[in-house]
Amino acid sequence: MVTEELFDILSYMEKIGMRNKLAKNNGFRTVFCSGPESIQGVMQEFQKTANFIMVDDTTSQNTFSSGVTFFKKDVYTVFVLAGYRFDDMKDRQAKLNLCRRIFRQIHSKMIYDKSNMTYGDKLEYLEVNKVYSNEIGRYAMNGVTGLYFMVQNVQPVELVYNAEDWGDGIV
Repeated sequence: MVTEELFDILSYMEKIGMRNKLAKNNGFRTVFCSGPESIQGVMQEFQKTANFIMVDDTTSQNTFSSGVTFFKKDVYTVFVLAGYRFDDMKDRQAKLNLCRRIFRQIHSKMIYDKSNMTYGDKLEYLEVNKVYSNEIGRYAMNGVTGLYFMVQNVQPVELVYNAEDWGDGIV
């Protein structure tokens, strides 16, 4: 099946973040950001909200050939971040452990949804068996800990040359 738009993963990740009980009970707010450089703008809301699940609305992409067809790989990034009391390493560790638990619950939800075909075959190309994560270092963001994870969606894409797309007729 070759398709251009298989599934709205950004909306899916937003729904997961908003529905997770552990995140809700700990005051996590699910928001969008546009790349790591835009995180600081969201963090300015720490006066109102100390914990965030941030879905990056930009992706890293790769198009590659696998035999007779081409595939488009999109890599989506989600940040799970929690504020902790400044210079309180026990609080930092507790918040990091909370972020780890939320990440594991999100990952298990993606596995569950894919294997149970919760959305039909729309998650067929979501690579839930291989999800990369990185934890935020102690000094990376002052007063914030957590992690980010990356999930890949690899789907067939149709790449066919069409001479009508080119106005001058020169090959």
